[in-house]
Amino acid sequence: MPSRIISTVMTAVAATTGLVALAAVPASAAGTGMSPTGTLITFNSSDVTFKGTLSGIPFSVSCTASSFSFTTPSPIGYGAVNTTDPVFGGTCKDTFGGTATVHTNHTNGPWTWLAIQAGPAGTATMPKAGATFSTATLPGCTVTAAPTGPVGLNGAYNNLTHTWTLNNAPVPFSAVGCGSVSPTGTVSGHFVSTPVMTIS
Repeated sequence: MPSRIISTVMTAVAATTGLVALAAVPASAAGTGMSPTGTLITFNSSDVTFKGTLSGIPFSVSCTASSFSFTTPSPIGYGAVNTTDPVFGGTCKDTFGGTATVHTNHTNGPWTWLAIQAGPAGTATMPKAGATFSTATLPGCTVTAAPTGPVGLNGAYNNLTHTWTLNNAPVPFSAVGCGSVSPTGTVSGHFVSTPVMTIS
């Protein structure tokens, strides 16, 4: 009898306060994901910079027009979604003003983008050896990003400015024909979504 009374009381309290419904909903369900759904989104940046060291000397490559695209999930969700291979272009220059070239690929798997409700934030995953760098300053030198496996590039997302920001996100590097290279460098940049996308 006591157990039946306790059960009845708990049921009544739960029905009054909504505790049962709340407990049944996972924390992630408090948000909805990327909006609008089923929409082609392009992220554009005018200030992407990769940094590292070559033979102990600080070295960077900066590009004025970079972009990648993906289609938001439908029904609404967070991803991860496959993206196009990013383009790092426009004018790309190295530390010393030499012309640099960045090639991306999906030979070892796709590039992806994951929306994260907390923050909000976003993570782009670069596949193994997903980008290579060369520059006129160092002929015969090729730097490879993520040489041993995929790497996540994490950055905050601003729903008001619709901007994903990478702030010195770590990137592993290897190199041939350039002397020693720092095993880990960074990438920074501001990517603005077109059309407007929000994460909630």
